[in-house]
Amino acid sequence: MTLVVLVWFLNPLLGLVCFLVLSAYHFGQSQFTKYSSISQYKAKSLYLTWGVAVTSGLCLFNNQEILNLGASTHDLSDTLPLFQADLFTWLFLISSSLFIVIILSIVPEIGLHLMLLECLIFGLIVLSLYVHSLLIGFSIYFATLHSWKVLGQEFQFLYYLNYFLRNQPIGFTSPLVIENLPLADLSLYVPLVLPFIFCCITSTVVSPILATIATCPYFESGKQTKPPT
Repeated sequence: MTLVVLVWFLNPLLGLVCFLVLSAYHFGQSQFTKYSSISQYKAKSLYLTWGVAVTSGLCLFNNQEILNLGASTHDLSDTLPLFQADLFTWLFLISSSLFIVIILSIVPEIGLHLMLLECLIFGLIVLSLYVHSLLIGFSIYFATLHSWKVLGQEFQFLYYLNYFLRNQPIGFTSPLVIENLPLADLSLYVPLVLPFIFCCITSTVVSPILATIATCPYFESGKQTKPPT
């Protein structure tokens, strides 16, 4: 996790690229991890294409707002070359097309009705990002569909392990909950890196740095959100 902070400090542009890629994969993983019948190759392709489509759509539809924000903040000025409208246009078109191809290919595994539902959800998210500002559009997606879905997945898995496998009532102090918290790594590293962060950079880029650190542990726990059989 300390490596994440160093990358952001030494090369903010590379740090932002890593942050966007990790976030995109994480968004897709949380959306489709419930479909355990999909092959691993198709599942990971689905995670990435869906996530890149949503993330690139957010950057494309709010491109000028992002550029204005970056120009007004010294810490983000080095990342502005990344936010080219043409780049995100192609990313959005390619990732969306690949997502449609992949989601159509897994109809035998998940069924036609679930495929149509996922396409509807994807379309509504993209529409929301298109018609709303950067803050409102992202907040609608992140605070509703994404956050509640991830919290539900984590709680369901921990509850199953704690109650059915260990026959223990779940609680905030139960050992299993403490062991499997997605932010467990964060609790170990924050006391070490926060003083360094605030001494070297301003608060503008602290949020994406901490978001990157917080997201990493979920890649492993996200694989196990379905109760084991």
